[in-house]
Amino acid sequence: MTEPRYLYCWFDIEYTTLELERAKLLQVALVVSDDGLNPIAHKPDGVPPELLTNDGFSACLALPPREEISDHVLEHYQPLLEMCEREGRSVEEIDSYLSLYLDGFPETRDENIRVRPTLAGNSIYADYFLARRFLPRFLSHLNYRLFDVTTLKLEWCFHHRGPKFEKLGHPENVREYYRGKDEVAGDKHDAYYDVQASMAELAYYRSQFERIEED
Repeated sequence: MTEPRYLYCWFDIEYTTLELERAKLLQVALVVSDDGLNPIAHKPDGVPPELLTNDGFSACLALPPREEISDHVLEHYQPLLEMCEREGRSVEEIDSYLSLYLDGFPETRDENIRVRPTLAGNSIYADYFLARRFLPRFLSHLNYRLFDVTTLKLEWCFHHRGPKFEKLGHPENVREYYRGKDEVAGDKHDAYYDVQASMAELAYYRSQFERIEED
C-alpha cells in the first residue's frame, strides 16, 4: 500500500478589516505542495479555468457594502477592490470550488485527519479563523494542525539573530526560493503573491537552519 504524501495547503486571505469578527473576504489563494515545497499542479473539472493558475487557485469575492470595509483597506487596496467589483463571486461559490479543488488529492479524503494536508502560511491563525467562519467545506478537507512560517521567522530573527527574509517590495527574493511555475508578479495586498512568498520564506529559513547544522 502506497504511503500517503505529507502535503502543505498554502493559503492566504485578503479581507475587509483587521477586526476579524467583522471581516469579510475579498480574495483567497491556494497552492498545495509536497513537503519539499514543490507545488502539485491540479486542474480539476468543475472549477472555472479563470480561477486556476499553473500552481494553484486564486479568486476574488463579491464586494461587500462600502461601510463594511475599513478606511485602511479603502485607501490602500483599490486595485483589489476593483477586481472584486468586476470579478467577485459569492462566498458559497468559492467554498464549493476550493472544496472541489482539494477533492483531487486523495489525502484530503483520508479518514485519519492526521494524514490530511496541513494549512500553512504566515500568521495562518487569522486565515484559519476566517476559513472557519466562511469556508467550512474547504476546511473539512484539512488536518487539525496549522503550520505558521512566522514561528520560524521569529526563531531565526530573535534567537539566531539572522537576517529576515524580505518579501514585500522584494519579489526577486521570492523568485529565488519559490519552486513553482507561476510568475512571481504581485506584491502586498495580493493573496496569491502572499502564498508564493510564504512558500519561498520557508525555503529560505530551511536553508539557513541547514547551514547552521553543517557548521
